Amino acid sequence: MSTLKSMLTAVEVKQECSWQDALEDVQLAMNCTVNRVTKATPIELMFGKIARPLSLVTYSDKEKDTTVDVHEIRNQAVQNINKNSAYDKKRFDSTKAKVCKFSVGDFALIENDERNQTKLAPKFKGPYEIIEVLENDRYLLKAFNSNRTYKYAHDRLRKMPTELVQ
Repeated sequence: MSTLKSMLTAVEVKQECSWQDALEDVQLAMNCTVNRVTKATPIELMFGKIARPLSLVTYSDKEKDTTVDVHEIRNQAVQNINKNSAYDKKRFDSTKAKVCKFSVGDFALIENDERNQTKLAPKFKGPYEIIEVLENDRYLLKAFNSNRTYKYAHDRLRKMPTELVQ
């Protein structure tokens, strides 16, 4: 949407005409632009034709066959989309927290809330004992000095170093 707005704004400023008058030219320009993911233009994918604005067509272009194999170009676009989505998923997953599995009886530290933090405050509080493993990588924890229980997700917990557990 921002590309369309930018193109219409540029046309209105440079050609001093209203955006409604330039809409056909902008539409053709967008439909003739090669997509980054599919590596093909929308017109090639839809109609199997290589389209160019009339101002860019030369005599030698008129003699060339401007048709493309629709099935081949669509299959290639599907492969490019799958390849790009796999890359995007890999990049997305690399920024997510790694699941650290705990079992009943393990000891863990809980990440302190940011609103209670000062520069020198400890980043974690605890230790807490894992008393139950819940679904979706969540755990039921019990504090040492009380009978109160807490539910926390794996990304808020850190394993307690074994040398500190008594």
